[in-house]
Amino acid sequence: MTSKKDTAKSLVLTYLKEHGVEARRTKVGINFECEGWNFLLWHDADDPLFFRLTLPGIFDVTDENYAQALMACNTLNWRYKVVKASLYEYEDEGKRRASVWVCFEQMLDDGIQCQEVVERAITALVEAAEQFQNLLT
Repeated sequence: MTSKKDTAKSLVLTYLKEHGVEARRTKVGINFECEGWNFLLWHDADDPLFFRLTLPGIFDVTDENYAQALMACNTLNWRYKVVKASLYEYEDEGKRRASVWVCFEQMLDDGIQCQEVVERAITALVEAAEQFQNLLT
């Protein structure tokens, strides 16, 4: 069970430690690899019970596949409850680039257990990322 001192960050770190998964702290949160995927837990010090786990950059978007990627994101978003796909645009070395990210978001409360939410998020994100790839073929 969560308590008032538990945060999304502490719950994920506990889960990772229990499962022998190495975590790397970054400016925005915690990176870790699981099931062959690179996850990023966003940490918001102003909202520590907000759980946002992402799979960043699951697909590189180009001008040629932009519409197809956007439609696959929309389809995926209709199929999943708390997992959402988004097209993230950024600038890299002066060039406009874009990639698809999938994200699991949930507010933590006293009824949520660490293992339950983290395992469900990881499973849902991997399934959604694989489904996204299938939508492109």
